[in-house]
Amino acid sequence: MTTHTKEPTVTTEPEVDERDRRRRLIGLTLGPLAAIAVYLLLPDTLNNSAAIVAATATLMAIWWMTEAIPLPVTALVPLVAFPFLTSFSRDEDGTIVGEDGYVGIAAVASPYANQIIFLFMGGFILALAMQKVNLHRRFALAVLSVVGNSPAALIGGFMIATGFVTMWVSNTATTIMMLPVGLAVLALVSNGKDGQETTDKNFATALMLGIAYAASIGSVSTIIGTPPNALMAGFLSENHDINISFAQWMMVGLPLAAIFMVIAWFVLTKIIYPPTIQKLAGSRELIKEQLRELGPITRGEWTVLGVFVLASSSWITFGILAQNDGLVERFAWLDVVSDGGIAVFIAILLFLLPIDSQGNKAMDWDTAKTLPWGILLLFGGGLSLSSQFTQTDLSVWIGQQVGFLDGVPVWLLILVVAATVLLLTELTSNTATAATFLPVMAGIGMGLGLPVLALVIPTALAATFAFMLPVATPPNAIVFGSGQVRIGQMVKAGAVLNIISLVVVLLGMYALASWVFDIAL
Repeated sequence: MTTHTKEPTVTTEPEVDERDRRRRLIGLTLGPLAAIAVYLLLPDTLNNSAAIVAATATLMAIWWMTEAIPLPVTALVPLVAFPFLTSFSRDEDGTIVGEDGYVGIAAVASPYANQIIFLFMGGFILALAMQKVNLHRRFALAVLSVVGNSPAALIGGFMIATGFVTMWVSNTATTIMMLPVGLAVLALVSNGKDGQETTDKNFATALMLGIAYAASIGSVSTIIGTPPNALMAGFLSENHDINISFAQWMMVGLPLAAIFMVIAWFVLTKIIYPPTIQKLAGSRELIKEQLRELGPITRGEWTVLGVFVLASSSWITFGILAQNDGLVERFAWLDVVSDGGIAVFIAILLFLLPIDSQGNKAMDWDTAKTLPWGILLLFGGGLSLSSQFTQTDLSVWIGQQVGFLDGVPVWLLILVVAATVLLLTELTSNTATAATFLPVMAGIGMGLGLPVLALVIPTALAATFAFMLPVATPPNAIVFGSGQVRIGQMVKAGAVLNIISLVVVLLGMYALASWVFDIAL
């Protein structure tokens, strides 16, 4: 018997009410005023270009946080403001020794074409191909079909399936895909035995929150899983000549996400919302029936699966090979292969490979046009902004202002940075938060004599770990919109996981990142 549930309507653009209009009006007014104030109040010892960058960063941060105008449009501000900055010449030590005229549009625009942006674009196209042939849904249902009828195990299965898919597909699309399946299971539970209606509010709450939280946690596993990861990689490459490969990040992100996923599952199902029912009769059969409805695996699914395996194995393999100096010396081309180049090759390949006898391809332009291009502009704006933090020595100046923090334990700095970013992410876009804070935290770290990665990695991780409020992440908003979770329930569970996430970030820095990236903490 198939249980049908109405798929929830998810509003991606919130209805503009009076409060939204007021917030945006305040942002539109406050942004320029705050920017002017910052420019006028900064000391004369700071060069004029750095002061302009600081003022522009203030304007962009306020417009991003209040969504005064669309986020991608704010990301275009550097293209207008920065070409007129002064270009500096430097000596061998990197000290400014003179002026070389204006920066110009070419230098300001180049971060908008950073290879990390092409990596994310290729990842988006691969994800769209998976969605086009329904491969992501087949995988999720296949995982769920083997987890059994235990409520806790079923929630764990949903979290595993969601976490894996969101490594490659946007957490928004993953949550939208998993939610109807979860609601179908809840409808099955509400029917109860012998047609009698039963309820288990704890199970419903834990299942819905498990889907949302797994979508966020799983996304930190890969560079393309969540925008803050990609922004971090682009920022480090653009400004500090630190190139984090796909494989290197997975060595940090994957185990960290796996550990946090288990913790989140335990907290939800054993402590905060333990299900009261012992067995979900018919849940496995329901999921298997949905899997059967997909029919046998199609040529299109096999094709996209093959491309997916090729992409993931290439990102991992070439990342590992490039770390071997002997191999690179022998095969110089290994040093030229980039994650972004692989992603573009994969994207082109999807446009070439047929998936049926009619000649339809694994990817078509009508589907590709649905790619969230605004995110790519947001990346470019963030990278262009952070680039001028470095070029004008604004990051150095910020570092010089934090001498009072000298002597504070590194572990405490990491916790404070992560907590600050996490709290802001609860209220604003995680991408905008990361774009704003990455150059600032890098400057603070350098000013304290720390490796750049010491505070940059916690910034990126914390920008994704926001679990308390519906506005914090799209997955939170989607499950809240299902009507199965009240705001108080999300805050209760989210507050606990927010605190735990700070510990996870701290331990991840000391146990994983310090080893993978050779960071002296």
